[in-house]
Amino acid sequence: MEALRTILPEWSLEAFVAATLFGDLLFVAPALVLFYLVDVGSSIRRGRREEPLCSDRTVSLIATIFGGLSLVVLLESVFALPRPPAEYHVIEPSEFGFPSGHTMAATVFWGALALWLPRGRRSVRIGIAGAIVALVAVSRLALGVHYLVDVVASVVFGAVYLATVGRLTLDRPLRAFLAALGIALAAAVATGVNDRAFLALAGTAVGLVGWWLVEHPAIRRRVYGVYDRLVPGST
Repeated sequence: MEALRTILPEWSLEAFVAATLFGDLLFVAPALVLFYLVDVGSSIRRGRREEPLCSDRTVSLIATIFGGLSLVVLLESVFALPRPPAEYHVIEPSEFGFPSGHTMAATVFWGALALWLPRGRRSVRIGIAGAIVALVAVSRLALGVHYLVDVVASVVFGAVYLATVGRLTLDRPLRAFLAALGIALAAAVATGVNDRAFLALAGTAVGLVGWWLVEHPAIRRRVYGVYDRLVPGST
């Protein structure tokens, strides 16, 4: 971290502030919403009304990412290790430094998309995801808010999480959401329900209930009814 801060020009720090957003909740949460809406829109246009509005794989992927974000909160609380000294900080960080939340969130988010998004060559997707995760990791060092071990461990934690949860829950939305909810509950207990743990638990619970409601047959019929009125001749 000190070596990076020594060789990097001051003007580059603004670019690293922007780069770190690829692992920020402010980017990840809207991206998940957009990903869900695109999948639902594609299902509606195909008109296969007996199928779920959102595919099982997409819902499982979203639930897996929710669980990964909750795991960040849990691990930070369990380890509770400090960040580098404040004089190195370019931005105002949260309390704990290990693991790096942004790096782990980037690993889970981009890694999940690379592994399970059915578009393009898998090797290309993994290469792009790896480059983005590396950029986020370097940005956290350049901004002086993490040590090298923080970001390396975060990538390992995120990769192990994806490998484990992927084997157990892929294409099983309910199982994926229940796993995410269990992690979120553990994070809430470990932190005494601090703000981040509450958001993780609430977000996971809302996602689970929202998915169940939208896929209920009565709601699906209403969604297609609205689509039929807006797009005459779609039936």
